[in-house]
Amino acid sequence: MSPTVVTLGESLIQLNAVTRGPLRHVTLFERHVAGAETTVAVCVRRQGLDSGLITRVGDDEFGKCIINWVRGEGVDISHVKIDREAPTGIYFVQRGFPIPSKSKMFYYRTGSAGSRLSPEDIDPDYIGSAKVFHVTGITPALSETAKNATYKALEAAVSNNVSVSFDTNIRPVLWKTNERAVKTLMPIIEKTNILFTDPTDAIILLGTTDQDTIIKSFLDMGVDIVVLKMGERGALAADRNNRAFAAPIPVYVEDPIGAGDAFAGTFITSIVKGRSLNESLQRATIAGTLVVTVRGDEEALPTEEDIDTNIKHISIHPKE
Repeated sequence: MSPTVVTLGESLIQLNAVTRGPLRHVTLFERHVAGAETTVAVCVRRQGLDSGLITRVGDDEFGKCIINWVRGEGVDISHVKIDREAPTGIYFVQRGFPIPSKSKMFYYRTGSAGSRLSPEDIDPDYIGSAKVFHVTGITPALSETAKNATYKALEAAVSNNVSVSFDTNIRPVLWKTNERAVKTLMPIIEKTNILFTDPTDAIILLGTTDQDTIIKSFLDMGVDIVVLKMGERGALAADRNNRAFAAPIPVYVEDPIGAGDAFAGTFITSIVKGRSLNESLQRATIAGTLVVTVRGDEEALPTEEDIDTNIKHISIHPKE
């Protein structure tokens, strides 16, 4: 029997600069476990649902670190493979430069274990007995074999009526051209039930940043729920009958990386638990907000109780 939510993607080690500014002047880094789908799996588990991760890590100390962390969080690792021929991928985070409130990522993942994900890593029965399958646009960008693994997993989900959750998460550095990204991702979107995207990705995929056009276009493709993350302008969620908006929560931003995955993991969990579109969006916004207040993608992922505490605080102190 599979976990409730199964994710597919590369697990990485993040080396996050302790100080702000150009990496050439940074001497201290913190080590964190990261990777978009890995973060979603941990987020879902923290909030009380079973989750499982399909990935490859290297037969090295960073690979062991990832396995220990994910297993310690209670995520099922039965489909995590150790690749003895490739290293675990890493990336560095440059904070507060050149834009003060933003972070920039520098990847060292070419030829990594995670980039060697392949159709042979996909067990259709494992995905087919889950309730939700989640993947992002990062995974099919890693390599041809990772793209084929994504498509095989998608087919397993669709043929077994498993809800597909997809975050467009376009990383231009991983794609040779925007046209290649569109050609690869559109077939996934057409089979997606819950879609997460943002204006930057939408202009690549649809050629527009207009909110109404984005939502209508994706719903017309067959998507059941479209979630538009707009950063400092909040977030929108819409299905064919309802629309919800969540205002941004003003906080000090230590590092914005990982917020979108906390958002997605919380939204998925809330929908599976039967919460409304509006409540799911509000809870997801709180989760994303908490993650940006610390370095590292997963350390501040909230439990259900943490989110409830925030909701109560906001209701009592709405202007804080």
